[in-house]
Amino acid sequence: MTENRNITDDHRVIDDVAQSADLPVELSVPARADRLQIVRAVVEGTLYADDWTIDDVADIQLAVDEVCSQLIVASVDAGRLRVSLLVGEAGFVGEVAGAIEPAIELDTAGFGWHVVETVTDAHAVTYVDDPHRRDVTVRLAKLLSGTRPR
Repeated sequence: MTENRNITDDHRVIDDVAQSADLPVELSVPARADRLQIVRAVVEGTLYADDWTIDDVADIQLAVDEVCSQLIVASVDAGRLRVSLLVGEAGFVGEVAGAIEPAIELDTAGFGWHVVETVTDAHAVTYVDDPHRRDVTVRLAKLLSGTRPR
């Protein structure tokens, strides 16, 4: 289960997968629910271009969708989602960032986050506080089938 997982291990897995990747596919959209379909399409197209299985693509889409949805709900006015996708021989690393209202945290105890933990091999959430907003970056990694963390 993921609750016993060491955060340092997650960071190491994410960094290892990112080092094996090509240049990122990057996207920036308004932090609005009607833009989620664009993010989903880019995630799907990027992974299918690298011959990922339909199950792995669906897993990653679920995780990215949950993170984006939480950021959209808590977003500052005129906020944006910045999505970066790295795909390499070891797997996938996705980074989703946005600005949310101060003092808000992502819900990492609910069902949606449990799904994120279940369908990814590593994840990390960082916050940078400002008096008027809170910048959040979520990094997710999924290893290619048959690949395991060191």
